[in-house]
Amino acid sequence: MKKLAIALFMIILTTTLLVGSCAEPEPAPTPAPAPAPAPAPEPEKVYNLKYIDWGPEFWDLGVRAKEWIAEVEKRTNGKVLIEAYFAASLVSRMDTYRALETGVADIALYVLGGNPGVHQLNRVIDLPGTGIPDERAQMEIYNKLRDKYPELEEEYGNVFVLRMMGLPPEHIHTTDKFKQVLVPEDLAGLKTYANRLWEEQIGAYGGAIVSPSPMEWYTSLDTNLIQGMFIHWNAVYDSGLLELFKYHTVVGEGGMGMQTIGWIMNRDSFNQLPAEYQKIILESAEAWQEPSLADSVNTAREGRAAAIEMGHEVVDLTPEQQQVWLDLARPIHEQWIAESEAAGFNNARDIYDDMMKMIEEYK
Repeated sequence: MKKLAIALFMIILTTTLLVGSCAEPEPAPTPAPAPAPAPAPEPEKVYNLKYIDWGPEFWDLGVRAKEWIAEVEKRTNGKVLIEAYFAASLVSRMDTYRALETGVADIALYVLGGNPGVHQLNRVIDLPGTGIPDERAQMEIYNKLRDKYPELEEEYGNVFVLRMMGLPPEHIHTTDKFKQVLVPEDLAGLKTYANRLWEEQIGAYGGAIVSPSPMEWYTSLDTNLIQGMFIHWNAVYDSGLLELFKYHTVVGEGGMGMQTIGWIMNRDSFNQLPAEYQKIILESAEAWQEPSLADSVNTAREGRAAAIEMGHEVVDLTPEQQQVWLDLARPIHEQWIAESEAAGFNNARDIYDDMMKMIEEYK
């Protein structure tokens, strides 16, 4: 009996073990999926712009442009890079505005009116013989006019002004192949570089305007293609032209007139920039006005002093003699008004009269 009980116990134990071994094991817990790796941050976009300048990089204007370009790169942490093309290496001077308007370049050094057929209304500030006393006055008056008359800004089209200032006053410089020019009658036979607005007046006295590019100024004087320039001391001195001249006629502090120069920018190029970079472009360009104005005054002073040291004949006209040249320019004013009105700017005379009132406040 005892043996039977033991046998039954062994059968039950064996069966239990066999059943247990055949049961499916409980599944192991499923591990949680590993988190997906975070996407790598996209590199911040770099904006590449082109700056064009028809002058060489060693001029005051070129030096200041390079400083400004470096400042923009620094303040944007290298996210706005401006490649500079000097000495008309990308675009000729005569094509500056069109190149900017069409997006061939983004920023440019521009002399107002330097491209024929552009900016008829804005050239009111460039009229010779208005009596504007200096570069700062020209800059401030032009800014006031642009703020007051939106049609001046509209005339820029797809381009806008970053900064503009007056060029230094223009005087009369002639070589030893000609003579000293003191009165309009002395213009007979003179081939000179000058603001094209003077064309009829100079032609009426037997002279002629010839317009070589800045890169051709030296050879044009050296080969007698031109014997004179209606231009400022800065260009004569900065461009190394002083050695080719002998006579200098200074027409008062404000000269025979001043043109307007500065940086302009393509609107589309500006609008593509983030707001923070736009602000940097605008603020830094404005900040470069004061250094440029200081350069203008100092270089003109240095140029005149160098001419005297070289033994040139430098004549300062009396107020009466100056007035003769200012009066010679008066018909240019009326011609500009007539041409502007014919182009559809019916308030051209109002803008002119307003400007002349402002000028009186600066005298």
